[in-house]
Amino acid sequence: MKKNLIHKLYNFIIFTPLLLYFGERSYLAYDEGFYALQARWMIEKNNWIIPMWWDSYVLDRTIGIQFLIAQSQKIFGETAFASHIPTTFAAILMLILTFKLHQELLNKKGALFSSLILATTYIWIDFAHLATQDMVFSCLVTLGIYALIKIQNYGHTRYQILFGLWIGLAFMMKTFLVAVPLISFSPYIINKKGILDSKFFWLGLLIGSLPFIFWFFLINGYLEKNIIFLLLDKFNSLSEDNTFTNPVFYYLWNIPINFLPWSIFSIIGLIFNIINNDKKKYILSYFPLIVIILISLFSTKTPYYPLQISSLLAINAYVGIQEILNLKK
Repeated sequence: MKKNLIHKLYNFIIFTPLLLYFGERSYLAYDEGFYALQARWMIEKNNWIIPMWWDSYVLDRTIGIQFLIAQSQKIFGETAFASHIPTTFAAILMLILTFKLHQELLNKKGALFSSLILATTYIWIDFAHLATQDMVFSCLVTLGIYALIKIQNYGHTRYQILFGLWIGLAFMMKTFLVAVPLISFSPYIINKKGILDSKFFWLGLLIGSLPFIFWFFLINGYLEKNIIFLLLDKFNSLSEDNTFTNPVFYYLWNIPINFLPWSIFSIIGLIFNIINNDKKKYILSYFPLIVIILISLFSTKTPYYPLQISSLLAINAYVGIQEILNLKK
């Protein structure tokens, strides 16, 4: 047991230089500085309900990440390092979940390498150091993938609760973007059946939705228009032509570039799992491909939308490397 603990500690130390930075840092425009300022005003004005921008209300988003940053600053001090603690924690948890997913989808051998591949991917390591909600959201989606695999393999009620839990929490982070992984999960859920019939799934969904439910009733007392309609207005503006509108083929080049240096291995792994891995090919290949198709059809396209499938792309990269090595042998 002591040897196992030392081994786990050693594994964590490997990732420490990649995740923790104790030097001076400045917030990056636009989103990171935006959320940091909103968190600061939460503390200064003691307003934990309505997101603000100077003296105006900003009613096109939830307060998920701002609330986490503000709470972190209250506990650890009003510093840039404290602002990044929620993102850092989500990044660490995502690495652990990638390790666990590798063990469930492939085997225990080489699981650490999938986590290392993820941690050395350009887009992932970039957003692991930004005080935004994107890493937290991606971590929650990865948690949902892990819970779904566990339900398939073991069917324990705690994983059914967990699969419901992530949905509500993810909605508090990125609102309607949660529809992308949910739609991508739907063929698998319909095929397996039983998940939506479980009362534990709905219990988890209720628990995960409590932060949004509480915020929903609190903020509506200050508004003339229901917050849901204001969030829908934001979604509609993103679904129309705007600054971030890009062609439908945007992700065909953007994902390979941003997932360097592992992109080519990930593509090989995706293809291999479609052809050879009948039992796991839905999660390993079909799910990330459906996500890519859905975000490609949406008008607004950003480099960080594919972060939600980055764990699976890392595992596929490991598979791709293994297949190349096997061919060489």
